[in-house]
This record gives sequence, C-alpha cells and structure tokens, in this order.
Amino acid sequence: MEFVIQKSDLVRELQIMTGVVEKRTTLPILANLLLEAPPSGGIEVGASDLELSIRGKVAAKVKTTGSVTLPANKLLEIARLLPGAEVTFKVLDRSQVAISCERTRYKIAGQPRDEFPNFLDVDPKEAIHVPGAMLRQMIAGVAFAASMVSMDPSLRGALFLVQKGKITLVATDGYRLAYVSQKAAVEPAGEDVRLVVPRKALVELQKLLGDVADGENIAFGTKGNHVFFIVGPHVLTSTLPVLNFPKYDQVMPKSYQTSILLPTDGLMESVKRVALLASDRFGRVVKFQLTSGKLELSSGTEIGEATDELPVEYEGEEKKVSFSAQFILEFLSVVGTPVVRMEIEPTADADASRARRGADAPVEFRPGGAGEMEYRYIVMPRNL
Repeated sequence: MEFVIQKSDLVRELQIMTGVVEKRTTLPILANLLLEAPPSGGIEVGASDLELSIRGKVAAKVKTTGSVTLPANKLLEIARLLPGAEVTFKVLDRSQVAISCERTRYKIAGQPRDEFPNFLDVDPKEAIHVPGAMLRQMIAGVAFAASMVSMDPSLRGALFLVQKGKITLVATDGYRLAYVSQKAAVEPAGEDVRLVVPRKALVELQKLLGDVADGENIAFGTKGNHVFFIVGPHVLTSTLPVLNFPKYDQVMPKSYQTSILLPTDGLMESVKRVALLASDRFGRVVKFQLTSGKLELSSGTEIGEATDELPVEYEGEEKKVSFSAQFILEFLSVVGTPVVRMEIEPTADADASRARRGADAPVEFRPGGAGEMEYRYIVMPRNL
C-alpha cells in the first residue's frame, strides 16, 4: 500500500480517531489505527476499543491499494510535527511503514489488518435524521452528569429518547440529574426510540458534531445491540448497555418555593474563588447562604476561610445549602445564557420534596430566559 496525503488532512483525521483508542488495553492491536486504501480511492481510517468504533474517509492520492495498522498515539505525535506539506505512506515488508515528508523520514512497525476488529455494517436508509447542531448542544448539557465510576452501565451514559416531534436526553450519577428536551422534526418508524448511549460514545459524538453546520442533519439508528451515528464521512458505532435507566421524572420537582436569578459569569467566578479554600476530602464543598438582597458563598478548612457575595433580588427568610463546586461549575460552563435561575425548596406537591426537606432537598438550576430547549439541572446538596 502506498498513498500521499496532505499533512493537515492527516492530523485532523487522526485527532478524531485517537479519542476512541484506549490508553491501556490487553489487546495490542486495539492501540492501533486501521489505515486502508480501497480501490474506490481515498484513505479509510478506523479505531475501535471493541465497544466503541469509529471509521471515516479522507482524501488522498492512492498509488497502491492495501491496508495496515499503526500505533495511534505515536502516529499522531509524528503527524503533528511533520512539515506542512504532502506526506507519503508506503508499506514495506513485515508491515513496516515508511513515512516521508519533505526531508523528514520515519520507519515504524505496524501490524497486519487481520487481527483488527471488523466494523458494523450500517444502512443509512434505516436511520432517523436529526439536526446535528441541536444534538451537539443537547449532549453538552447532559454528558458531564453521567457517572464515570458507577457499577450500573445505565448511569455511565445518557438516556436517549426520540419521540415524534421531540428529542430528550437525560443523564444522572445518582447525586445530580441533567435533563434537556427540544422539539425537532423527527418521527421514529414505529415505537419511540429509548436507549442509553455510553458516556464515551457521547463525548466522541460531540467532537464529530463540532464541524456540523446549522441546519445540517446527521443520521442515527440502531442495529442489533448497537447504536450508530453517521456524521459526514464518519460512522460512530457503540454497543448498548441493558436499559435500566432510573425513573427520572419521579425525582424532578414540579415547582419550588424560592427562585432567584444569578449572573452566569459572576456566579462561576465566585464559586471558583471560594472553592480555593474548600476541602478536597469532601469534593470542594461551597456553602450558599441566601439572605435579603444577597447570596453569600463561603468555604473553610484548616488553611483558612473564603467568602464572596453576589447581589440578588430576594426578600425572605435565610436559606442555607451546600454543593460540590465541580457540580456547579460544570453546569455553568455549558448553560450558554448570561443569567441562570436557581430554585430552592420544592413545593409540597413535588414528589422529591416528600422525602427531603430544607437543606437536604434538591436544588434546581436552569437557563434564566425562555428558549426553544427545556434544560433542567437538579443537584442534591452536600452536607458536611
């Protein structure tokens, strides 16, 4: 196999692929990327960790067809440092590959394609088309709330619900819940689509959606126990965990007794400042104390204490609640509105309030203004 590719095209494609590659794997072949030069032209590049796979096609001048696998991370390191010119790949004996660009030469050991996992064959005709830019925004709003350590696979991903005229994503790690729903021109064939997309798949899908233009659709569908997304020249596929997602609607309060508006950037900066002296042992907990005319944030350890204040339009009894600083900052970094609404003390008819009261009751954050997308972020307090 021999082909010539522009350095910029090579680097861009490798950056997309390497996110799927596991840094530690018991199967050496999974640390490699698959490079194939088919008779149809161009270069097909693929990566897999057995559960998540991605493949794409990039323009290149193919001199000889063939295939080979090469170490993913090392190949990306090499590509980034090459001169900005055409890069030539040529497979030699025993799967060694010569890489040349102007006066720079490399020779690296590869492996044959035989041991590399096969990719799922998908049919775009069986897919549902959804707005790519909208889906990107929705994923950003929930992906951070999915657990990274839970033993329950359903909590290590996001519920993906597609109904006629609406798409909903929900993620929770048991301590917080992110919910986003928006009207869309979608109509599943038959029953509603309800599945859990693993967190890693969401993260890689969000990267692919970064280059999707407003108004451009992407294809989404299922095949067996897999879900697939077709984004431009790329196909991302993931195995699906057993659907055992919590009944999220039962823990989402219908209304609250107290609601205040806060500046997004101001709150973010205040949390960051106060969290500097919060204890790492408890997840950098920051205390919120709401009194007439102001919201005071505070923290303290054996090192010292920190306080900061934000003016608010509030008149009423003093209210106290504490949060993990990380939980608040992750929401504020993606909400995308100049102000956010903080809502405290679910009303008596809210399901969640029957089990928890006062400082133990859930608190909700949401965008401050009305928009096309319904976005709710519910957080359980952290009491020291």
